[in-house]
Amino acid sequence: MEMTERKKEILKTIINEYIVTAQPVGSRTLARKYDFGVSSATIRNEMSDLEIAGYLEQPHKSAGRVPSDKGYRFYVDYLMEMRGLSETEAQTIKKNYDTKETEIQELMNHTSNLLSDLTNYTSLALSPELKESTFRNLKLVQITDKKILIVLVTDTGVIKDKIIELPETLSKKDLNEVERILNDRLSGMSLYEIDEELLSNIASQLAARISIAQQNIDLLKQELVSNKLSPFGKVYLGGTTYILDQPEFSDLTKVKNMLSMLEHKQIVRDILDEGDKSELEIIIGSENDYEDIKDCSIVVATYKLNGRPVGKLGVLGPTRMQYSKVAGRVKYIADLLSELLTEE
Repeated sequence: MEMTERKKEILKTIINEYIVTAQPVGSRTLARKYDFGVSSATIRNEMSDLEIAGYLEQPHKSAGRVPSDKGYRFYVDYLMEMRGLSETEAQTIKKNYDTKETEIQELMNHTSNLLSDLTNYTSLALSPELKESTFRNLKLVQITDKKILIVLVTDTGVIKDKIIELPETLSKKDLNEVERILNDRLSGMSLYEIDEELLSNIASQLAARISIAQQNIDLLKQELVSNKLSPFGKVYLGGTTYILDQPEFSDLTKVKNMLSMLEHKQIVRDILDEGDKSELEIIIGSENDYEDIKDCSIVVATYKLNGRPVGKLGVLGPTRMQYSKVAGRVKYIADLLSELLTEE
């Protein structure tokens, strides 16, 4: 079938109409509301061709048509006009960010909640992956003779903030020397390069320079190595209750299964990582790998640090999603997050 300009316009109009009403669209509705310059019968024939080609579906014999996943894919790839934000909207969003938020956890939690409120869909986000992070510095703050606060900072923010109790007393002078040596040896390294062999070499250097108990060295080494146990970014969800607002999800069993699936953090990571690290990606219905979200679409964007991709964020909603609006907002928030991370 040749996809003529008229067929494209009819498909685009049906999808836009269905997104708003959630009701099958008939040829009479199109003829009455829109000026295609042809009769209702001609529109009906064009719709029949689109159905045969797989772009439309007819839920019931007497009903109008609804878009298929193939129809949505054609719409997204060739017909959709991404809606950007107005200057007022953009300024409001920027002001919504607290510039004092320096910890990545706070920044990502805020981003996730903001994205769900902007789109009225469920948001998914991954904080920067540790494998993409670079060691910036380590702070060791003495609280008592044995208790110290460890603050590990990477180029993507504070990733560890923990109080530990040392087996043996460590003077403030020695603690400062430990901090200095660790920062000299580790600064600028990828976290994945910081392995046990490297830390053992540094431990030997420490033992040669200062009088420090082996138990203290072992504990500090363990705390640094433990960061490698969770190389993946933390998962953030926002607006899960928005799922209940969609007429497609009136089936509570379906909703329960979907929400249960989203509780598994690895599954959320897999959902966001289904595609590549392109600027913006839209995964539609049956293109999803998980059965419980075959009726959903996901809009995903990659955010960056100094031009380097470090994490993803996105929105999950029904295939009857306001793609043009959602895509614009997801892309804007990803770009803004990239800007904030780079500034910090």
